Amino acid sequence: MKWNGKTADASYLIGGAIKGGRAVIDFSEGDGFLSKILSGIHLENSFDLGFDYSGKEGLHFHGSSALDIQLASHISLGPIELSALTLTVGIDNGKFPAAISTDLKASLGPMTAVVEGLGFEISIALAAGNSGNLGPLDIVPGFKPPKGVGLSINAGAVKGGGYLYLDFKKGEYAGALELDLAGIVTAKAIGLISTKLPNGNKGFALLIIISVEFGTPIQLGFGFTLIAVGGLVGLNRSMNLNALAEGIRSGAVNSIMFPKGVIANAPKIISDLGNFFPSEEGHFLIGPMAKIGWGTPTLISLALGVIIEIPPGDIAIVGVLKVALPTEDIGLIVLQVNFIGAIEPDKARMWFFASLYDSRVLFITLDGDMGLLFAFGDDANFVVSLGGFHPRYNPPPLPFPNPRRISIDILNTPIARIRVDGYFAVTSNSVQFGAHAELYFGFSVLNVDGQIGFDALLQFSPFHFIVEVYASLSVNVFGAGLFSLSISLSLEGPTPWRAHGSGSITILFFSVDVDIDTTWGETRNTTLPPVKVMPLFVGEFSKPENWRALPPNKNKLLVSLRKLPEDEAAQVLHPLGALRVTQRALPLNLKLDKVGTQKPSDVNRLSITAGGSGLVKKSDVKERFAPGQYQDMDDAQKLSRPAYGPENGGLDLSPAGKPLAASRMVKRVVRYEQIVIDTGFKRSRFMFFLLAGKLFNFFLGNASASQSELSMAYNRKLQPFDEVITVAAAGYSVAFQDTNKTYLSSATFASEASAREYMNVQIANDAGLTDTLHVIPQHELAA
Repeated sequence: MKWNGKTADASYLIGGAIKGGRAVIDFSEGDGFLSKILSGIHLENSFDLGFDYSGKEGLHFHGSSALDIQLASHISLGPIELSALTLTVGIDNGKFPAAISTDLKASLGPMTAVVEGLGFEISIALAAGNSGNLGPLDIVPGFKPPKGVGLSINAGAVKGGGYLYLDFKKGEYAGALELDLAGIVTAKAIGLISTKLPNGNKGFALLIIISVEFGTPIQLGFGFTLIAVGGLVGLNRSMNLNALAEGIRSGAVNSIMFPKGVIANAPKIISDLGNFFPSEEGHFLIGPMAKIGWGTPTLISLALGVIIEIPPGDIAIVGVLKVALPTEDIGLIVLQVNFIGAIEPDKARMWFFASLYDSRVLFITLDGDMGLLFAFGDDANFVVSLGGFHPRYNPPPLPFPNPRRISIDILNTPIARIRVDGYFAVTSNSVQFGAHAELYFGFSVLNVDGQIGFDALLQFSPFHFIVEVYASLSVNVFGAGLFSLSISLSLEGPTPWRAHGSGSITILFFSVDVDIDTTWGETRNTTLPPVKVMPLFVGEFSKPENWRALPPNKNKLLVSLRKLPEDEAAQVLHPLGALRVTQRALPLNLKLDKVGTQKPSDVNRLSITAGGSGLVKKSDVKERFAPGQYQDMDDAQKLSRPAYGPENGGLDLSPAGKPLAASRMVKRVVRYEQIVIDTGFKRSRFMFFLLAGKLFNFFLGNASASQSELSMAYNRKLQPFDEVITVAAAGYSVAFQDTNKTYLSSATFASEASAREYMNVQIANDAGLTDTLHVIPQHELAA
C-alpha cells in the first residue's frame, strides 16, 4: 500500500506453484472400447507449474514442461506414407506452445526418403490489457521444421544412405553418410556442426570424419593388407582425453575408428563425437587414420589414428587391435584391445591405457585393463599397472580410469561360476602383484562357495617380500552354514622366514579357531654388494650436457642472437647470465641409505661448492628424485609416500662481486651554455648549467623512445595483466602429531624427504621428541 498524501493505492498478489508434478495418461484400464483401441497408450510426464495474479498485472503463468503424445498411424498418399503422429503441449514461462508433427516416408524408385518430426506449431500467450491479436490471447502459428532427415538408395551398383540431424534451438546439426559402390569401396562420412559456443557467444564448431574402406584389401606385401584409410578434422573443437580413455573401456571409441552401421547407429555415434571432441573456440584438430590387416582372410587387424590438438599441442594415438580365428564371422578366438596413448606437453606427462573389450577364447571371456603413466613435470611420477594395484595402495591421480583386474571367466551361469583375476604393478617405490580365484556351485537351497587369493609386495635389496594368502570354503543349506573353512596367512622372508595368521573351521554350531606365528631359518645377508658413489657423482659432472649457460631471466633486448652449436653454447656465458651445473643421478644434501638396490661404500652424503674460479653460488637447482631409490622405507611408506620429490641436484653460478646491471633508462648529465643580450648591449656568459633531474625525467617520459609502440607492445606481451597472481610451490613442514602445529615456524622444506631427514636429526638430538613429530604438507598446518 502506498500513500500519496491524499489517497491510498493498494495492490495485492496471489500465487501458487506445483513442484515435481506428474501427469499420467493410461487407457489400458478403460472400458471395453477404449481399452481395445487405445491400450497401447501409456504416457507419464513430470512438470513444474506456477501462477501469479495481481490487481495491476493480471494473471501470469510460469514454469517449463512439455508433454508429447505419439499415436501410431499409417496414412498412405500414393508414394508418400505418414506415420507416428505426435501431439505436443507444453508450458514455457507464460506461453503455451503446442505442435502437431508426423514422420513422412516417400519411396521414389530405388530411393527412400524419411523426414522425422515435420509439422506445424502454435504458441498461445496471455496478453495484458486485451493487447493480443485475439483480444486477451496472443496466438502465433508457425512451421515446425523437421528434426531429422534420412535417405537410402539401392540402385544395384550403389547402395547406402544418409541421415541428417537438426536441432534449431540448440544450434546443432549433424549428419552421417554411407555409400557402397559395387562392393569395391565403401565411403563413410560423419559431420557435426554447432552454431553456438559453450560460453553462449555466436560462432561455430565443425567436426568431420571421413573414411574409405576397400571391399578387397590392397596387398602391401609380407601378408599385410590395407583395409581402410580415413581422417578427422575439427575447427573450434578440442580433445577430451578423459572421455576418450573412458571410451576405450566402454568400446565407444569404435564410433571414430571406422564405425560400422553408420546410419543405424547415427544417434549414438554423433553423441559420442560430441563428448570426445567438445566445442572450444580457437582450437584445431587433425587426425589421419588407417586400418591394416594381416592374412587372407584377415586374421589380425589394427585400426590406428593419430589426433593432434593445436593448441596446446596434445597428441593422442588411438587404436583398436583385433585378432579373430579362424575368421571374424565364426571366431573361436576373439581378442580385441582398445588403446590410447597421449602426450600432453602443457601437463608434462605421457600416458598409455589399454582395455580388453568383447574378448573370448571359446566360451571363456577375458577382461581387464593396463595403464602406464610417466609424468616429468613438477608433479613427476611413474606408474605401470597391469590389472590394477595392491589393495592397500593409493595410486596418484591418473589421467585414465583405474585399471580393472585381468580376469578370466571360465564359467558364468546361475548355478556355476568359476572366475580368476590378477594384477601386476610397478611404481617408483614398490613392486606389487597378486591373484584371486572364486568358485560357486549349487542352487539357493544348497550351494558351495569358495575363494582363494594372495597379494604380494616385493623389494630387491636387501631382498625381502611379504605375501598375504587367504582362502575360504563354505557349504550352505537353506541359507544356513553347514560347514565353513577360512585361512589367512602372511609369509615374510627369506632370511629368516616368518609365518603368521589365523584359521577357522566351523561345523554347524561348533567352531575351532587357530592362531599361527612362527619363525624359522637363519639370518643371512641378502643385500647386493655395495657400490662406490663418488665415481658415479664425478662421472655426472664430466658430461657436457650437465653444464649449461643460462641467459638473464628478464632479458628484454629486442634482438635475436645467433644460435651456437651445442658444444659451444655451454661455453659462452652472458655477462648477466648464470652457469648451471646440475645432474639427476644423485640428490645433494640428503643422506643416502642406498643407491638403487645397493648400499654406498664410500660416502652417504654429497654436496658441491664453488671456489677458486671467480664464480659464486647464486641458487640451488632442484631436480626430481625418487626417494625410494635412495632411502630405506618400510612397506607402509613405500605405499604412501610421494613417488618423486624436488631435491638439490646442482648449482647456478654467477661472477663474484657485485653483479653487472644496467637499468632500462640511462641517465646522462646535460650541460648547456646561456648567453644574455640586454638593451645596454652588455653580454654576460654563464657556463655549464645542469639540467634538473626532474625535468630530464619529464622530458624522457614523453620522448619518442618511451612512447614507442614496439616497446609497449613487447612489454604488454611479456606481462598482459596489471595485477599479477603468483602461486607458491607446495612445501612440507615438521609438526607435532597431536596439534599439527609447526615444530619450527621458520623451517619449510621443498620435499618430503628433506623434511623427514630434518625430523630424524631433531629426534636424534632430543630423544623426548620420539613419536611426537611427523611430516605434513604445509597447507595442513594448524593456524
